[in-house]
Amino acid sequence: MSHFTWQAIDASGRRKRGELESDSERSARKQLKQQGLVVQRLELLHEQKKGKSTNDVCLKGDETTLFLQQLSTLTSAGMPLSEALLAVAEGMEKKRARRTVHFVRQQVLEGMSLAEALRVIDMDDVVCNMVAAGEETGQLEAVASRLSDLLEKRQQMNQDLLSAVLYPAIILGFGMLVMMVLLTWVVPQIVSVFERTGGELPVLTQIVIGVSAGLRKYGLLLLLLIAGSIFLVSIAMRYEFIRDLRDQWLLRVPGISSLLYKVETARFSRTLGMLLSGGVSTLTAMHIANQSFELLPMRRMGEAARESLREGGNLSDALREGKMPHLAVQLIAVGEKSGQLDSMLLRVAHQYEQEISRHLKRMLTVVEPVLMLVMAIMVGLMAVSILLPIVEMNSLVR
Repeated sequence: MSHFTWQAIDASGRRKRGELESDSERSARKQLKQQGLVVQRLELLHEQKKGKSTNDVCLKGDETTLFLQQLSTLTSAGMPLSEALLAVAEGMEKKRARRTVHFVRQQVLEGMSLAEALRVIDMDDVVCNMVAAGEETGQLEAVASRLSDLLEKRQQMNQDLLSAVLYPAIILGFGMLVMMVLLTWVVPQIVSVFERTGGELPVLTQIVIGVSAGLRKYGLLLLLLIAGSIFLVSIAMRYEFIRDLRDQWLLRVPGISSLLYKVETARFSRTLGMLLSGGVSTLTAMHIANQSFELLPMRRMGEAARESLREGGNLSDALREGKMPHLAVQLIAVGEKSGQLDSMLLRVAHQYEQEISRHLKRMLTVVEPVLMLVMAIMVGLMAVSILLPIVEMNSLVR
């Protein structure tokens, strides 16, 4: 069965479009004619996609997880792969995701393996290699289940990290916005009242008035400077040596460095453990797992460990030289000696994922009241700077 997209005109002259499954183009046209439609355009889905960007045929993170979960459930129930892919496609909510899975199914029907079809849509290397290993060993449903767990854990960690950064940023940004409104709109109106009364203003009030005048005079220039700085930084981050300098600095910052080491270790250990348990060769698994490192110094450490393995060395020794956390190195060494490296790597990942979760919760518990205190002090100082002249004028009136 092939998947077609069509555009036609119904009996009332209205234009319609949709998708259908058929054995051939002739059969598809016959089906549409039986529905009283005059076909204007009929295209095979994979031919339609030629010439388009890969962004039009792709699955996002949560869609990939759902795809693998459903595929594992259906194939473990004994459903053939082509029928399972069709059922998964029909279950996708977004039209782009449905077309993508239909495209993958079409490639499989034309003779490609599922792993090769997933590579066509630029699926993650970890997914493609594990699916290929699952197809070779006849354990595709088990591999798909493990992959969905891997992606779910990865998404959960990314969401936790995003929440830890986003929440304080929202509070700080909202507080700064309130301060900007007060300084550029409220303070000038109050200043005009003070100027009419005359007299010398308190030092704190003079500072606030000076900041307000500076923002009104140079506020636009300040915004342009901030936007320009962000633009220049984004351009600079395209150069590897600059990203390397940034990563080396981050790995030296107290408090942040330990969290980054744990995050990188958890990602690497879970990816490598999943690949090894899925039957991927050690050197290939190391090459793919190294791509999970976000920081360049850690990626170089992974490549050095892979070269050490190629020359007959131990993974634990190579990682110890690369400043991998001590507990992770010890557990990996135990896994190598016992012949259970894959399960030990997954245990390392689980251990550090729990530590990261606890660390982020503690950090948010501390950061939230600190930000609230800082904002309260800033608003309080502004309120005091406005109230002091009023109190002095009342005392003069008495």
